[in-house]
Amino acid sequence: MKHSVGKQLTAGVANTLFTVPAGYKAEVSLLFISNHTGNNKTISAYWQHAHDAAHQIRIIDGYQLAATEFIKFDGSTVVMQSGDSMVLTPEAGSAMSAICTFELRKEPQTVAFDGE
Repeated sequence: MKHSVGKQLTAGVANTLFTVPAGYKAEVSLLFISNHTGNNKTISAYWQHAHDAAHQIRIIDGYQLAATEFIKFDGSTVVMQSGDSMVLTPEAGSAMSAICTFELRKEPQTVAFDGE
């Protein structure tokens, strides 16, 4: 089932856009971020793995958006596991919003092999 999550981001702090629910995988197909501020502001975004909170895969790192500009990532997919999160941090004093579109898929039971 497809979902889009949209959020007005709180400036200067990490905003969790969504966390993949238990028992599912999420296939992310779009990340759209818009700067509503009257001047240039930066944004960072990362994929945080559930198995290790320090494991943050940077998607955007301090990207500067001009006043009223947007950035869009599409045309490819990222597969996130159960408990993984999409996190965005806009610069302090900014006004930004974000939309992420993804498909949730029921995660099949894992198979354990000897020695794992």
